[in-house]
Amino acid sequence: MRNIVIAMALLICFAVPAVAADLNAVSGTYYSRRDDTKFLMLRPDATFVLKQRKDPPDKDNPFLELSGKFELNGETLKLILTDGRTAEGKLKGNVFTDSQGEEWAKKPTEPKNVGRAKPQRPGSLW
Repeated sequence: MRNIVIAMALLICFAVPAVAADLNAVSGTYYSRRDDTKFLMLRPDATFVLKQRKDPPDKDNPFLELSGKFELNGETLKLILTDGRTAEGKLKGNVFTDSQGEEWAKKPTEPKNVGRAKPQRPGSLW
């Protein structure tokens, strides 16, 4: 019995960081390749924000912003809206393909704390 309790505790302790690491790898902002004003932001805490144009268009307020939670199962990304509706797509590398076949590319992130070279003045050695 004691071994079972220890095994369960180990599974709980080590399973959670593995899931978090996977979500860190996919977190970021994915922009539509058709319309770069539309984006899907996946956060490491398994929440998302989706911003897209309204259909039919609304001149005064052209964008719709949706949010909720997401689940990742292999390459299948499931978006779960706050009202319970869901949408699915495929996430392969840095490209998310939604159920209509639209591709969304992940915006590359710059490494933090990286110094940038300062431009030199013409004729200057330093």
